Amino acid sequence: MNRRALWGSLIGFVLVVGVLLGVNLATQNHPVLGLDLQGGVSVILQPTEEVGEEDLDTVRSLIRDELESLGIAEPDVRVEGTNIVVDLPGVKDQAQALDAVDVAGIVTLRPVLVCQPGAPSADLLGSLADGQAALPTSDGSQTCVVGPAGGTGEVFARGSASPQIDQNSGRWLVTVDLRDDGQAVWNALAAACFSGVGDCPSRQLAIVLDDVVQSAPTVNQPSFSTGVEITGAFSEQEVRSLARVLNRGAFPVDVEAQRVETVSPTAGSDSLRAAIIAGIVGVSVMLLGLVLYYRRIAVVVVAGLIVWGATVFSLAAFVSQATNYALSLAGVTGIIVAIGVTIDSYIVLFERLKDEVRSGRTPRNAAPRSFQSTWRTILAADLVSVMASAILFWLSVGSVKGFALYLGLTTLADLAVCYLFTRPAVILLASRYRDGRLVGLGVGA
Repeated sequence: MNRRALWGSLIGFVLVVGVLLGVNLATQNHPVLGLDLQGGVSVILQPTEEVGEEDLDTVRSLIRDELESLGIAEPDVRVEGTNIVVDLPGVKDQAQALDAVDVAGIVTLRPVLVCQPGAPSADLLGSLADGQAALPTSDGSQTCVVGPAGGTGEVFARGSASPQIDQNSGRWLVTVDLRDDGQAVWNALAAACFSGVGDCPSRQLAIVLDDVVQSAPTVNQPSFSTGVEITGAFSEQEVRSLARVLNRGAFPVDVEAQRVETVSPTAGSDSLRAAIIAGIVGVSVMLLGLVLYYRRIAVVVVAGLIVWGATVFSLAAFVSQATNYALSLAGVTGIIVAIGVTIDSYIVLFERLKDEVRSGRTPRNAAPRSFQSTWRTILAADLVSVMASAILFWLSVGSVKGFALYLGLTTLADLAVCYLFTRPAVILLASRYRDGRLVGLGVGA
């Protein structure tokens, strides 16, 4: 086998891992810790009315989407009985936590009679007919007189509202999809406002959340097929806020905070410290056994675990920064479990190497054959572990999802280290022994 290629693979992979580790350490880019490790706030939400399990699941999903859009790492949102529990890692301020989970509320659609600057006058309030209301706008600059609600935010498809930039004008806008059963309701309001008659002389349709007008766009066509574009002189912050409001409108029920608790990181830190100590002790004992059994070749295991650990650290840092999945205690457990998977790869390879040497081959010839035959076994075993992790990640929620994520990532790291580092290291080391003995490598005559 080409020694230059082996050295290139070995040195190249170590350099890449080292550079990535160095960049992460220099930029202080490290894995974000979960609620159980860094502390945070836990909020218990309760519906204001009796609801079914399906409605609770819907609210849970919408709250999780909203929190992730706000950049909170790995919010754990789960249904417990008739309550919804929200864990927010890294959030220290209870007021901030309440503001972050205040994503419910009922959105209504109301035709606009007129909008005027300032607070409503006594004459205006006295002239309101039944069903009409004078509501403030979200920026507080004017008051809009609106008619009775003609629909709710449930006409919009859940989670479909998103901010966009018009490629022609360069202006910000919001696009949102209509539900099949909400299209008729929206089009009835749109047709009335487009004509400018009755309760909608302004041709504006107000989007109202908790009796505050979030936006009052002018209706520029009488009917819509599958989706709606809301345009105006919006800033990026305004369209993002409006998109969140429209997504809130898909909430089937309103919820309110019943209890807010600050979670101390002390217990999590103690658990993490205990897990790290247990991992170090376990790995040390295991490495000692490997050194006594395999002797000099065990240096490959030690070096390989160091490279593997640096690879896992860089992967965990990337995942924390690119997604909303933090490293929780369950994720640490997945990493510790993966250490055993990694050690198994070395043992399978070394035992095959010993068998090849005992059958009469020189170490130089036995090493490439050993890796070729064991690579299929290692690949199959690791891919099964990765697929199991993927399925568990897809089906689970909360801490179990974190365990599955990091077990899968660390197993993929094992495959990369095994092929790009362990393979050339073992072959190059074994090539130094040209006779049929591997004395000092755990194999006698």
